[in-house]
Amino acid sequence: MSNKISVITVVYNDITNIRQTMDSFFDQTWPEKEYIVIDGGSTDGTVDVIKEYADRLAYWCSEKDDGIYHAMNKGLQHCSGDWVNVLNSGDLYASSRSLELAITKAPDISQADVIYGDSIERSDECGDVYKRTSDISQMAFGPIYRHGSSLVRTSVQKTHPYDLSQAATYGYALDWLMIYRLYSEGARFQKTDTAIEIYQLEGASYGLEQNLKYNRMVITGRPLTLTDRLSIKKFMAVERIKKSNFYRWLLALLTEYTLNDVLPHIPSWTIRRFVMKRMKMKIGRGTFIAKRNYIMTPQQLTIGEHSHINRGCTIDARGGITIGANVSVSYNVSIMTGSHDYNSTSFRGRFLPIRIDDYAWIGNNAVIQQNITIGRGAVVCAGAVVTKDVPPFSVVAGVPARSIGQRRKNLNYQCKGFMPFA
Repeated sequence: MSNKISVITVVYNDITNIRQTMDSFFDQTWPEKEYIVIDGGSTDGTVDVIKEYADRLAYWCSEKDDGIYHAMNKGLQHCSGDWVNVLNSGDLYASSRSLELAITKAPDISQADVIYGDSIERSDECGDVYKRTSDISQMAFGPIYRHGSSLVRTSVQKTHPYDLSQAATYGYALDWLMIYRLYSEGARFQKTDTAIEIYQLEGASYGLEQNLKYNRMVITGRPLTLTDRLSIKKFMAVERIKKSNFYRWLLALLTEYTLNDVLPHIPSWTIRRFVMKRMKMKIGRGTFIAKRNYIMTPQQLTIGEHSHINRGCTIDARGGITIGANVSVSYNVSIMTGSHDYNSTSFRGRFLPIRIDDYAWIGNNAVIQQNITIGRGAVVCAGAVVTKDVPPFSVVAGVPARSIGQRRKNLNYQCKGFMPFA
């Protein structure tokens, strides 16, 4: 199989965003791809932009349609690839390698009907925030991934078009209706370990309460009951509390002041570990975190078994940090998932994940920047600044970090850094 990907963009009067979205497609490194653009009869200049790319498009049209899902179905009829992805106007791919990584990081695409990945949520208030997907079993309770962060096998998608006959009932949730039907019918879903899409939070499906209603109706296949409505109201009340200043201060008291000002004075790792776990930090058996580290957003930090974090480290987990087993993090290391887009006129924040795999060793005073993977057994030498992925068993040093050697692969040890009162 070539694993050719057919990408559909649906647009209507969006001259502000259409060029950036189309460029995001053409920047993709995956060579086996085709682009289909369905315009709903725009009158604001969008069509003029599309025409500039016309000789690079597999198909495009500009004509009145009956809404976004009708347009998607029209695009589907012109797909000739093995997979279908939807990139709506205003959305972007997370990187130039998004389609490539979606294919190459899937466990076994020959056994998949749907490949789904992570997303990056973009908003004026919070900036770019990485959103991880969860286990496919959670689909029984609601969507676990964004529609645009998935590839559906074309033969499957064409037998499951968006059901326009249900538009009056499910509104903008016809994509979720399609996905849930695939799940209910036993379609094979595979998680690919990459972010595929950047989406605007203020999109067509923004509105938490309405989303919850549609989600519940899709899952149950019936109108909302009184119990359903009360459950949704209860959930919304909790969400309002979470957005209140009271909750903000309470959360800061626990995850900022208690974690970084109180716990460092407690000379008992057993007590500190107990409190950290109550803060939703995931800490594996045998792992030890020394006193006087600065940790941000502990609920986004996962550490495997028998790893060791020395003193003086700054661990910014706002974008999510995953540290494997038997990892040694030396003194005064900075692991930073937060940053800013310096080309953004609003200085937009960016919070992207970091992954440090098993047996990696991070030397003292090293800096690991956002959106980086440190491979299994890799070594980051003291003072290095890591700006790109480090392959497994590589030894890197310098500013920026560059490869200076290779480490032996037959590693078999546990980090044992525990000391009383440390």
